[in-house]
Amino acid sequence: MAMQAAKLSVHAVDSAEARQTLERILGSRYFVHAHKKKQFLRVICEFYLDGRAEELNEYLLAYDVFGRDSTYQPSADPIVRVVAHEIRKKLEAYYQAEGASDEIRLEIPAGSYKPVFTRHPLAPDSNPASQQIAADLQAGTRPAPRTLLFVLALTVAGLMLIVILLFLSNRDLREKVAHAGRGADPLPAGETWKTFLNDSSPPVVVLSNPLVPRFSSDGEPEIILRDSVPVPAEVVTALREKTMKNPDLLIRSQAGTGAASSERRERAAPEHRRPPVLILSNSFYTGIGEAIGLHHLTGFFRLANRNIVLKQSRTLSAEDLKNHNVILLGGSWVNEWSGKLPDNEDFVYTNNSTIVNLNPRAGEEPEYKPRFDPRSGNLLVDYALITLKPNLTEGNKVMVLSGIYSQGTEAAAEFVTNAKHLEQLNQLLSQRKRPGGTEHFQALLKVGVENGIPTVISVLALHELK
Repeated sequence: MAMQAAKLSVHAVDSAEARQTLERILGSRYFVHAHKKKQFLRVICEFYLDGRAEELNEYLLAYDVFGRDSTYQPSADPIVRVVAHEIRKKLEAYYQAEGASDEIRLEIPAGSYKPVFTRHPLAPDSNPASQQIAADLQAGTRPAPRTLLFVLALTVAGLMLIVILLFLSNRDLREKVAHAGRGADPLPAGETWKTFLNDSSPPVVVLSNPLVPRFSSDGEPEIILRDSVPVPAEVVTALREKTMKNPDLLIRSQAGTGAASSERRERAAPEHRRPPVLILSNSFYTGIGEAIGLHHLTGFFRLANRNIVLKQSRTLSAEDLKNHNVILLGGSWVNEWSGKLPDNEDFVYTNNSTIVNLNPRAGEEPEYKPRFDPRSGNLLVDYALITLKPNLTEGNKVMVLSGIYSQGTEAAAEFVTNAKHLEQLNQLLSQRKRPGGTEHFQALLKVGVENGIPTVISVLALHELK
């Protein structure tokens, strides 16, 4: 019993050591810029050090770390579980590299949020020759020459083995790169991308052009100003106060830009300037999610050693649509072509910013509505559609990647270009495709959103289109 108690006292971790371990981890390259994950670790470790680890649960972490309120439901918003899983992965990576020599380690066992600090004494060198040298040095005697030569030979042999392994690894990497360069398909394209990758001509990717109001400037032609919307003076003042770091931005935008117009801006007095009006424009902007979705698509086709043709929705012609496979980013609210093609779809967008299920199956809802944080108004859950349907010309396809909001569009593009997600989608398609059925489908996605960024993406329904 005395020996067992001594062993436990040796391996116990006191609070000071635990805090030092935590700070070392938070300062590592795996966590230094991951602010939410750092806060997550701090909260669970403080509860542990205060003797309150048993109180840790999903609701408490949702409130303390992610600012959720009493309406929080883990089944609908799995942010705590997702981040905990990511932290476990980061800790694993940390201890494989930067923290490999740490004697005290922090773990979060799966299925729990209670941190565990354990001591891992560094194993002594098992090489008998090294042990003999250490013993000789400790005894104050000079190691035998044969022992030194033996250790040197082992060291050289080890270095040679490392060089050989690096050479073989580098050769394997070069072969993989060359294989990809010859047109190999590095992702599980399957039914989803078969038509697009087998076509010799590049697909046309159509970026959205949402109709967005913008302020007028002094140089606008009268024909545009005729269709403008007047802005009350109090609205202009409110916009200056709430959204503009420089209150004079509206004045400068009307007086012009650049050094040549600097004197003009200084001379311009509000009473001599035309009041700003709103002009509806579809040639200035695209959605953030659509732009990031384009990045995902570009990377996917680059890996497949293929090119794409990029067009804005306002410049796409019916001839472009008819002669190519087409990928549309964004729904009909922001991409007019998403609503112009013939459709026999089960899932359709409504004017109320929802998705209606016209053909509900077992376990499916008749309508899907986004969810928002009641305190901040931030989007928490979006829904998106991946739709693959026939083009105007037989044999060509149209893929529509669209969310109710821009975050959903981004998530849909990520889902069809990410190897793990794409493999899941292809498996679902192969399982549900009926003999003699069509390859056209709609996949309904649920998208968790954190601080405007899509996080967890899951497939809620998959319908074959007739």
